[in-house]
Amino acid sequence: MELARHLLPVLLYLGIPLYLSTSIVVWAIKNGIGPMPTSPKQKQCLLSSLPSHVKGKIFDLGSGWGTLAIPIAKRHPECEVVGYESSPVPYFVSQVLQLTLRYSNLRFHRKDVLQTPVQDASVIVCYLHPAAMKRLKPKLESELKAGTVVITNTFAVPGWKPENVIEANDIYRSKIYTYRR
Repeated sequence: MELARHLLPVLLYLGIPLYLSTSIVVWAIKNGIGPMPTSPKQKQCLLSSLPSHVKGKIFDLGSGWGTLAIPIAKRHPECEVVGYESSPVPYFVSQVLQLTLRYSNLRFHRKDVLQTPVQDASVIVCYLHPAAMKRLKPKLESELKAGTVVITNTFAVPGWKPENVIEANDIYRSKIYTYRR
């Protein structure tokens, strides 16, 4: 019993980081990529690409840690902003941030973006790798209503002609693509 009392803090100290890092690795393998936060320069370009007057819902597909959905919710308090993330650790972090910041117009769901109905979106933002963009394309084409704005970070929607492309002033010269269905 005495040994268990001394081992518990050590197990917690080592176990929690081990669980978190293992979870991130497992979900990165499952999703084909790890959670990548949007850089500040990319975020600035993406936010400037959002329509100034949005009515309706803004979806962040693959919302990761919530670091893009949160400034979108702050910038557009009149809109419902919904982030979708399948990986449990980034989703948990985004939930904690939402509980801390308490934006009434922001929600996060732990859900695969390919299983998420998108027909209610007025704007969709996403930062997904090329294979995910390829899998997402048919869903967007079949579900989006006319006029829906789609903004992608770094990776274009294959075969779509962007309405606008902005190059971020970051070391990668990341591109932000804006489409209108």
